[in-house]
Amino acid sequence: MAFTYEQAYTLLKNARNNGRQPHALLFTGAPAAGTHRLALSLAADLNGAKADTLEGLQHPNCRVLRPGSKIRTISIDSVRSVEPFLALRADEGATKLVIIDEADRLLPEAANAFLKTLEEPPPQTLIILITEIPSKLLSTILSRCVRIDMRDARPGIRLSRVQELFLPAVRTAITRLGQDPAALCLRADFQALLAKRREEITERITSALKAEAKSVAEGTDIRNWEALQKDITNARIESEYLAEREQMLELLTLCLGQTVLIASHAPDVQPLAPELTEAAARCRVPDLLRRMQAIDKLRADLGYNVNEALALDSRLLDIIGTSSL
Repeated sequence: MAFTYEQAYTLLKNARNNGRQPHALLFTGAPAAGTHRLALSLAADLNGAKADTLEGLQHPNCRVLRPGSKIRTISIDSVRSVEPFLALRADEGATKLVIIDEADRLLPEAANAFLKTLEEPPPQTLIILITEIPSKLLSTILSRCVRIDMRDARPGIRLSRVQELFLPAVRTAITRLGQDPAALCLRADFQALLAKRREEITERITSALKAEAKSVAEGTDIRNWEALQKDITNARIESEYLAEREQMLELLTLCLGQTVLIASHAPDVQPLAPELTEAAARCRVPDLLRRMQAIDKLRADLGYNVNEALALDSRLLDIIGTSSL
């Protein structure tokens, strides 16, 4: 279940009043959903720290870790920088608060180092992790945090950039549900867009790396420095690529889900596109639900590292074509 800011704040306030405040929280969702606002509200409640943004949060009992460098990662040095702070005893009635924004950008060694803190948290400590991509966090970190998924309370649906680019292809495919050629066309559009986005992500991140190399202290072997950064860069590219692929699958789920709701005569559905209403008028709900289940199977295939092209070939026929009929 996803919470609005108000719901999440009330939930955590009640837990604190009942002496059940967790030592580690995970806020998932975009800043627009209130993840940053909720962290700042807790900082104010626990320590009287007043700030409008995480960047502006300055208080002796608060620390904020955010991605640094041109390639936007959180290094092990950043994690270790808060260890002396956590080792200190908090003032009477205060709480040592560490906020890690965009926690999915923790480098592997940084995540493993931070895991030790989560396993044995110091007293009078609250750790808040914030991310839009919780799937990128170590399962051992996820298991040690109380997770609060947050949603934007504002009306309307907000699409990411890659979802906006993918939407025309999805709208076309929805008008041709039950036709295998439509599934093949959607697969081609899916792969073409992903390939283009990978190129753009790669260019942006490698350009940032080159810009950072220029700022490396004089006397450093730049070629050796870039070689050391190669694995980090490749991991960052892959992470952003997979995140955008998941957003495209989320768009498919959203469109078919709205079609199911319309076909079921659910009230107050505002379809993302008129094609969804047209599809709902000619499709049976059980068929639409089977198509939605095929999206989950596609996710599972991709999660098990099944070849992407093969997974799309098979599952898009179930999602759009005749296979699920």
